[in-house]
Amino acid sequence: MKKQFCFLMFACCAALAFAQNVKPFTVDLNDIDATNEDKSMTYNKASRIITVDRDYEDQTGLGLWLDKDISSYNIIRIKYEALGDYGFHIYTCYKNDPKADYWGDSTYCPSYLTEMVIPIKDGVTNLEILNFMSVNHIRKYKFRIDEITFEKVSNPQKTDVAAPDGTPPIIDNATNGKFNDSISAWDFVAGLGAGFHYGALHSVSGWQNFGLDSFSWSGDVKPSKEVIQAIRKRGFKTLRLQVASYAHLIDEDYTIDPRFMKILKDVVDWAIEEDMYVIVCGPVAEMMQDEAYRKMAEESVHFAGYSVDEQHKKESLRFLKAIWLQYSKAFNNSYDEHLIFETMNEPINCFHEHDWHPQDDCSICKKNYSILKEYNQAIVDTIRSTGGNNTKRFIMVEGYSGAEKSLYSKVFSLPKDKVKDKLIPTFHCYPMGCGKPYSKKILHDSVKRHLKEWFATYDKLYFSKHIPVYMSEGLHDRSIPVMERIDCLKAFFEEAKKPGRSCNVTMINDADFTCRWNAFGILSYQDLKWYDDEYVDTLIYGCEGKEYPLSDEFVKQNTIKIESIVGKNLISEPVVEKDFDDGFGIDSSLLVRSTPAKYKLEIEVETTGSDSIMQIGYNDPDLKWCDLVQQKNVKIKGGTLKDGWCIEIKKSGTVSLTIDEKLAQVFEETEEIVINGRSIIVKSVKVVE
Repeated sequence: MKKQFCFLMFACCAALAFAQNVKPFTVDLNDIDATNEDKSMTYNKASRIITVDRDYEDQTGLGLWLDKDISSYNIIRIKYEALGDYGFHIYTCYKNDPKADYWGDSTYCPSYLTEMVIPIKDGVTNLEILNFMSVNHIRKYKFRIDEITFEKVSNPQKTDVAAPDGTPPIIDNATNGKFNDSISAWDFVAGLGAGFHYGALHSVSGWQNFGLDSFSWSGDVKPSKEVIQAIRKRGFKTLRLQVASYAHLIDEDYTIDPRFMKILKDVVDWAIEEDMYVIVCGPVAEMMQDEAYRKMAEESVHFAGYSVDEQHKKESLRFLKAIWLQYSKAFNNSYDEHLIFETMNEPINCFHEHDWHPQDDCSICKKNYSILKEYNQAIVDTIRSTGGNNTKRFIMVEGYSGAEKSLYSKVFSLPKDKVKDKLIPTFHCYPMGCGKPYSKKILHDSVKRHLKEWFATYDKLYFSKHIPVYMSEGLHDRSIPVMERIDCLKAFFEEAKKPGRSCNVTMINDADFTCRWNAFGILSYQDLKWYDDEYVDTLIYGCEGKEYPLSDEFVKQNTIKIESIVGKNLISEPVVEKDFDDGFGIDSSLLVRSTPAKYKLEIEVETTGSDSIMQIGYNDPDLKWCDLVQQKNVKIKGGTLKDGWCIEIKKSGTVSLTIDEKLAQVFEETEEIVINGRSIIVKSVKVVE
């Protein structure tokens, strides 16, 4: 054993000596490109400063062409300084690395460090290019490159951008504090006014670790007092903070990086200084649906998550308790009723087919609702256990997936609380769909009907018991025409502000003010510019139970005229259906406000065999498949019902189906009407009075 130990020591010393004998190679920084093609990124050789200055949001970059034999080295060391709030990406592009993508492997160099060590990949021998790439979205900023060396070291470890630096935990040490003990939850919610969802602290990437610079990943600028002041000045009284603390951990006990907690505390304090209410929201579940993020969580102590299911319950409870104990200790007696806690954001079973659409008749979903109640109970108990103002702080409690319906599911219930009248059920509502790719562009009558149904149900379960409800996230993306959004807001507040109801809302906002992706950007954080003022004013007024007076000119310019589609062919060319493998869909939005209340759907069909059949159906809002012929009051002409789900067609001609008012409303809620079949050619599809 002694000989073996000596041999190992000799081997280690030899390796160390070899590493020390390899002289570092210093890269000539003058070889960095002076500018890229569109001059959106430039390099000054004298100052070694790289400047990003662009009008667009995509990444831009500069190259350093090397074609360098690196077989004698095992790390790249980059010394730099960020001249602002943002770092940069280094893409290492090896000549003999077939597994890398076009730009090579990316490493983020954060703004708060001055050195990054990148281990050289095993098996590669030539570094062809180093690319200096900007962060996404941020249009103007600078950083300096001081030195780049290739070295041989004994322990080639990548710099941990999230390694703790010894900052002490954030603890609220106040022994007592003010709190309005007399205000009821009912009056409290009514007084919250318009809420603004501020997501800078929620930005998380499954791509790589951005450390404390994660806000820039989604286009948010570093949080500042000026941003919060702009939100308050615009008329918002409440700030909701989704907080990605689960991506800023420093150990296996789920300890949140105190530096990140300091950023959170700063934002909370800035808002309260402006006499705003602040909602600190607990973790989001859906990150665990992202395979890349799950891999990061498995490999790094810095990332974690939870899921509402039996398999992950034990660890999820440990995680949620740890997070909320830290929030509760950081915010207690120094904060009165202006600070609100919200248990979780859209809690779901990340690994079940009903993840976002739980079914009351599904045994697994029923169990998950029970587990969700355990999670909510554990969070409430953890908050209350810290004493002080946290024993009476208002706590918002989300239903499963945050959906409106979850609050009136038969299997949802609020947790128990040691104090009365401090729990506020909360939901999310995107009445016209969530995000640019998924939203309805025209306000459907069915949307208004559902709003009435939701609030009527809340009447029975909550309002009649003097329990308020709060919409902590939602409403509309900007790809929807503005007058359609405003009319939907009016319909929402017509319900929310009826006598005998207490409800207010937080408006979703993200950094996509250019409307390229989800299109929820109402405020550009980079230049503090607001968009769609009439929409914002309608919401702010609505939260106060008032109607914003739109100008006649604005209404005239933005009102959409929709033409009737009666008698028009809804498909551009005939579709050949061979054997249920060539089905197609008709966008149901074509039927919105362009048809009579009830009508006939006429389909011209040519038979191509003796076994011609046609199937017509749709997915309902809960994504359940529905065959049209199985719905009530649907009468078939030109074909006969076969096997209870399809139409048998004996000869070429027109198949007609009656669509009553109720079914016409259902069609509005679907994404598309699907037509499939066997041995037929569908020549036309028409709406006929």
